[in-house]
Amino acid sequence: MFNKKTLKTKETKKIQVRFSDFSNWENVSDSKKAVTDTRQCFNFIVNRGDLEAGYGFKKLKLPISNTDLQDEDFNVQATEVLGMWMTPIFETQSEVDKYYVFYIDENKKVFFFNIFSSDKFMYEEEIQFNEIPCAATFRINGLDTILFSSPSDQTVGVSVGGVRTFDNIPKFLSGCWHGNYFFLVTVGDKNNLVYSTETIANWNDDNKFDVEIPDVRGGLKFVVSFNDDLYIFRDYGIIKLSLYGSGETKFNLQNIYYSSAYIYPSSIAKNGDYIIFTTQDGIYTFDGANVKKVELPVESLLNETRNSTIAAACFDNKYFLACKINFDDEEQIGIESGDFSNNAVVVYDLIDKTTSVIRGIDVRQFCVINTPYLQKLCAIFRGEQKACIGELTKDGTFFGEALKKVWKSPKTDFGYAENLKRIMSVTVKPHTVCQIVLESENGEKVTINSQDCETSQRFIVNLLGKSFAISFISQSDQAISNPEFEVKVVS
Repeated sequence: MFNKKTLKTKETKKIQVRFSDFSNWENVSDSKKAVTDTRQCFNFIVNRGDLEAGYGFKKLKLPISNTDLQDEDFNVQATEVLGMWMTPIFETQSEVDKYYVFYIDENKKVFFFNIFSSDKFMYEEEIQFNEIPCAATFRINGLDTILFSSPSDQTVGVSVGGVRTFDNIPKFLSGCWHGNYFFLVTVGDKNNLVYSTETIANWNDDNKFDVEIPDVRGGLKFVVSFNDDLYIFRDYGIIKLSLYGSGETKFNLQNIYYSSAYIYPSSIAKNGDYIIFTTQDGIYTFDGANVKKVELPVESLLNETRNSTIAAACFDNKYFLACKINFDDEEQIGIESGDFSNNAVVVYDLIDKTTSVIRGIDVRQFCVINTPYLQKLCAIFRGEQKACIGELTKDGTFFGEALKKVWKSPKTDFGYAENLKRIMSVTVKPHTVCQIVLESENGEKVTINSQDCETSQRFIVNLLGKSFAISFISQSDQAISNPEFEVKVVS
């Protein structure tokens, strides 16, 4: 006798998942998480439906003059560049601004040159320091002057009038003009804030005044003039100093922000209507009244100890932050194969609120060249390129060498959490030779080596699982766009 009952067969259906936005994985992911995690995407710039080559650096090129902007390679006279600054200096005789770049070599000697001059190798032998100084620009007796100072070096000024050592100016960590005053955060146990009038060439105890600030939020570290007020950054807060009264001779102090996390003074940068800074728990913007945390997945920046190697600058409405990131993978990109202090640059776009990450380079310091004729973001480095000054590029290379680019999605179930699924194929327009890697919870992995092409290509996958992660890996400067998955869902 035969059993008339029949086994119920599993129903299947095919779905097409068209993916048009790399910056947001919500349309295919059960995690509802935007793909901006620094550990999942580096050396790519995510442009909605495209993965484009990320930022990089090449050797600095500078023009012959401000009328002939044809670039020429600039070679520094150093085996290691330890510091770099740029400042305009008004030349009273010719009544024009000249734009100077200063850098410090491995012996802590200062070189400087006029950007728009054919003679770019001026050198002042008497300018030498015991340690890397900080710098600030002021006007002294009508002359624009850049001042250098460090905890172990007396203040030195450079102007069109020459080089001068100021034994009477306190050693400082940070300084700026504000109103008619010259403010300094001095070196010492308490890091006092002091000020003087513009007669600082004759600085003495009679014209130097202390600003009394209660020590409730750590030491003073940084001062910046912003939106008609002076802001003083402490280890754990911000204080606003306002000038008032006849001739602006009185000060009003206001505690406007308290941070439970240490503020890195080397992360503070000004961009238009904002100051941007980084603490041990993330990146913040500040408009003079309100502090807002940038909602980006930068928790990998957090350290129990302070990261003294952080560096930052604002350029082209973007915040560039050099730092150390734990990417939590087995990759060794660029500098990561050896000793390094920083291994990444986080780039936060202040306009469209997106982020990208350069991985595998060790930036020591940024310097913005900003003139009416030329604007560039420059950087100096540790490692193999320590003797070079670099300028920002958008080709995903570091001094001509391609940086490995990776984008990896969070886990996705394609909207069918309980169902077994099989990815049958993926169609993509790679524009380049790349790898497409798909993984399931069963540990299965399929790697597809695509070919350089200008049209969409379909690749058979046949990968079974309930949830999947998809990666695109490339070392090219071309885009990857418009992936589409053919998925069979088993009911």
